[in-house]
Amino acid sequence: MRPADIVRERTRIPLVFIPVGPLEWHGPHLPLGTDGLHAHAVAVEVARRVGGVVLPTYFAGTETVLPTDQKPQSPANFGFDNTERIIGMDFPANPVKSLYFEEGVFAVMVREILRLLKADGYRLLVIVNGHGAENHQRTLRRLAAEEAHPPDVQVVYTITFVPTVPAFSAIGHAEKIETSIMMALMPDAVDVRTLPSKDLPLRYRDYGIVDGKTFDGYPTPDFTLRAESDPRDASGELGRGILAAEVDHLVETIQRHVQSMR
Repeated sequence: MRPADIVRERTRIPLVFIPVGPLEWHGPHLPLGTDGLHAHAVAVEVARRVGGVVLPTYFAGTETVLPTDQKPQSPANFGFDNTERIIGMDFPANPVKSLYFEEGVFAVMVREILRLLKADGYRLLVIVNGHGAENHQRTLRRLAAEEAHPPDVQVVYTITFVPTVPAFSAIGHAEKIETSIMMALMPDAVDVRTLPSKDLPLRYRDYGIVDGKTFDGYPTPDFTLRAESDPRDASGELGRGILAAEVDHLVETIQRHVQSMR
């Protein structure tokens, strides 16, 4: 958008979307940046229906050392002996490291973005997050609360995925859902041929691909990916359906905030 385009849309509706996601390992078959690419695509589709300006993706995010003293999120769920120091999805076998920001640095960066956007006249700022780390989400929720000045300025935290019950029960990492989403968005950036043939199971620790039930603390006995989460069964058609549901959910959320702003 050129300056006149931005001013015109900001005058019509002072709404801005901020897509956020780290450059993170998503198996050998998906691009680093999957979370941010996903967040940006959802934000653009929501803006087409609701209005507003969409910023370029901020490829930044935070993670933490996985705990060794509690069941959910523990490396023991992924087949490690629970003594390894593992940060986020950076498993020892990964040939490329994720670019995780230290939590405080990440918070300062996002806060500064929010400050500058408020100074530019936006009244509804929507953080569109594509990354599931607990401390990452907690940081963004805190900043949304701290940087809002109701009723004049609203800062809203959102995540691309439609909420599940219980939380995270259906959301994995680099598995069938995320692979299908990327097949729908950027098919040329996905290559499931980098994974072994379908007759070989995918061990969590070898590929950094994990299903949602395992994140909840219920791994398979041999620490291999569940069949229903296998990215080798992903499809662009499934991804388009998931994206449509995500956009519908976020449109409904943002429309409520737009109405309260008037």
